[in-house]
Amino acid sequence: MSKLLPHIAACLFSLSPSDDGAMQLFPAGTFDASRGALRGKGPWKIDADIAGRVIAAVSKRKSDICIDYEHQSILTAKNGQPVIAAGWISPQSLEWREPPAAYPGLFAVSPKLTAVASAHIARDEIRYVSPVFTYDPKTGEVLDIINVALTNNPAIDGMQAVTVAAASMLAADLSNTPTENPMELDELLERLRYLFNLPTLAATNDIIAELDKAKSLLAAQPAATSLLDLLDSTKAEVAALSAQLADASAEPDPTLYVPIAVVTELRGKLAALSSDSVELQVAKLIEQGELAGKILGDAEKAWATSLGKKDLAALSAYLDSATGIAALSGMQTEKTDVPKTEVAVLSAEQKQVCKNMGLSEAAYLESLQEIQ
Repeated sequence: MSKLLPHIAACLFSLSPSDDGAMQLFPAGTFDASRGALRGKGPWKIDADIAGRVIAAVSKRKSDICIDYEHQSILTAKNGQPVIAAGWISPQSLEWREPPAAYPGLFAVSPKLTAVASAHIARDEIRYVSPVFTYDPKTGEVLDIINVALTNNPAIDGMQAVTVAAASMLAADLSNTPTENPMELDELLERLRYLFNLPTLAATNDIIAELDKAKSLLAAQPAATSLLDLLDSTKAEVAALSAQLADASAEPDPTLYVPIAVVTELRGKLAALSSDSVELQVAKLIEQGELAGKILGDAEKAWATSLGKKDLAALSAYLDSATGIAALSGMQTEKTDVPKTEVAVLSAEQKQVCKNMGLSEAAYLESLQEIQ
């Protein structure tokens, strides 16, 4: 035998005055609201025992119960208007009052009404309380409170239809839950707000928008079948990247990589060796030029040395094209005494040497005579 699911009702009561400012939510005993009910059909029933169970169920909540205007919490999904709170009821503030209290029934002690709502009530601009609650369809016993509204016309055209649609959605959620432990809509919405990091008062439309974003993310990742799969895959990618970064910062393999300091040192040594090699080659060319009589005197030797260090190929080309003086060559190779000879005319190569060294031909001739 299937269990009867809880039904939902939105009922209408007058805002009963109270000396301590408490708000009466239900009258004691059996009650009905044939004209004020937006949903459900009475009569309904609440007494001390029933109220005790309702208080126990409501006190488990963490979030305050919203008091809105004209059931906008239910209407917002259709009209898109924001839910403006008229006040709040603490889940731990419900209290059952027995006769001979002036107004026996279930009360919300010290509800936190906004200044605007208090002003409306004081000017008699809003008169009624309309709780939305679940009840046992067989016995009419009140089971739980969903929210509360301040209203004057809860049964106008359109509001009733929207209220019925919203209530039907909640009833569908309850149909998948055992009657003994029904899923509370407020708790579900609270968890969704937490999941998507939304404000505490975020409307249902905001939650739906975030769910649509999550749906789009899943559609873009065919391999992921749920948000948890998507999060797991993202976590795995982050872990892989972290591992790569860790490897990059580790000590390099000395068999594969050479420290930059070593490379710099080797480059310095190669440069020094290269410089030494050039100097040796220049010295050798100078020596050969002197022996061949192509380099005469210290001045020309200094010039040729400087030229060779700057451009070894230029020095080699000069010596190849220069004409040596045979007498000088014989003196340097055989180390024999050779009588001095007069040189009246300079060769073309000797004139070029004078030009490169900035010497006059006379001075050059004089240096040659001193050598002889």
